[in-house]
Amino acid sequence: MTGRHDPDAPAPTPQPALAAVALYGTALRYAEVEPAAGPHESGRLRRLGTCDFDFAVDEAVLGLTGPTYLDTVIEAVREIFRGTSARSLLVAVHPPALTGFFAPLPEALAAPERYEQLRQEAALLADVSTSQPVRIRAVPVRTEVLADGPHRWHHVLHVPEPVHARLMLIAKALGVNTYDLVDTTHAAAAVVRALDAHRAAPPPPFTLALGAYPGHTELALVHDGQWYHGHHAPGRAPEDAAYFAAALLDRLGLQAGQVRRVVLYGEEADPARYGLLADLFGAAPTLLDPLAVYGRTPPEAGPALLAAYVPCVGALLR
Repeated sequence: MTGRHDPDAPAPTPQPALAAVALYGTALRYAEVEPAAGPHESGRLRRLGTCDFDFAVDEAVLGLTGPTYLDTVIEAVREIFRGTSARSLLVAVHPPALTGFFAPLPEALAAPERYEQLRQEAALLADVSTSQPVRIRAVPVRTEVLADGPHRWHHVLHVPEPVHARLMLIAKALGVNTYDLVDTTHAAAAVVRALDAHRAAPPPPFTLALGAYPGHTELALVHDGQWYHGHHAPGRAPEDAAYFAAALLDRLGLQAGQVRRVVLYGEEADPARYGLLADLFGAAPTLLDPLAVYGRTPPEAGPALLAAYVPCVGALLR
């Protein structure tokens, strides 16, 4: 049976683009994609690049002390995304930048009670009074059956009011009027999931994505294509990364043998430095290429350079 097209039917409304930025040190990485037209497509990459500043842009936007250089950041973002059709700005946030945590709550808990409990825990960890506004961004992650019944794990970010105000000003200057935050370990898991969707072979039980940065290490566990847990710790030494990974698995009740794949991303992603991870998991680390999701890996771009874009591109895919 052949379908017929009605020439007088209105054309489908185009989906707005997705725009994201990732802030680390003096670099603001950005990406924009047009959404996929169908369920088996990945969309079209429209913009990708880095804007370098002579100040720490992550601290300027997400920090609570020091100058914000807000006018400079706003002008750069406005120029980067000139003509965008995006309706929201996605901001990839590295774990050390904002107070964040994972918390399991009973699945039967009503939404208002769930939000209030997460809000109070965020206030405690961020050392702010619950009598003040406590803004959080909570994301359900996975379900686990504990001793007292099924619980849903949530990842929570505390968003201080000055940070919220700056992000709203940046978003409004862009003409999108709102923003959303994406933890970078969530973004890394989203890239792993998207790449696995294009492979014929089934993914391994668990994948470890490790983010290598000058001041800290990030760990994202991916299970059955979904973000399972995220963690970060200070330090950049490869031996520290292996220790952090082993400790995370032990805390979650998992065995090293369940992790069959290790991928790297970040500013200092170099498989040659992480031989201890290969010894621990029996799998040599490889670099994560987020542009492979869109079939746009430039031949002139080195794999390590592309791995630095995982948080930004992953924010679009989460």
